[in-house]
Amino acid sequence: MTLSRRDAFLAAAEIALLVERAARATGSRDTVGTTGVCQVFPGAINSIPSEVRLEIDIRDIDGVRRNGVLQEVEHGAREICARRGVGYSAELLNADPPATCSAGIVAVLQEACTSAGVSWMEMISRAYHDSLFMARIAPTGMLFVPCRNGVSHRPDEYASPEWISDGTLVLANALVKCSE
Repeated sequence: MTLSRRDAFLAAAEIALLVERAARATGSRDTVGTTGVCQVFPGAINSIPSEVRLEIDIRDIDGVRRNGVLQEVEHGAREICARRGVGYSAELLNADPPATCSAGIVAVLQEACTSAGVSWMEMISRAYHDSLFMARIAPTGMLFVPCRNGVSHRPDEYASPEWISDGTLVLANALVKCSE
């Protein structure tokens, strides 16, 4: 590579791979790293990319472990950009602490599922839900309905009317129990 090319996209590609590597290196299935946005400028097939904007999301149920990954990515990105001769700046949009659902609410939801004859499984949601903030002020739990092929938060997400009906029944029964 000649330094005169200073390809910002190649630096960004290395950073995206670093995000994956750093998240996996924790050894925890609860650590995830996603580079979901990559905007390349000027965006012409015959122009060396002069600027790239990445949006990176790193999540974990353990705040200390997540922060370690954030630091590793920050350090590694600076090294990659320096080695490739491209500028670098970063902005942390948020680093909200992870939240845990209330054991009592989870138990009520499990009981409501069992009473309705609906199978259930405990799972960790790494998605950014309102419950992250509600857990700061009140006991919180989440109820999910199955999606075809386990796909959610995408345009091809699909939950059958039966699954939605079961979820509504479970939620109604859980709310009744919580109001007692």
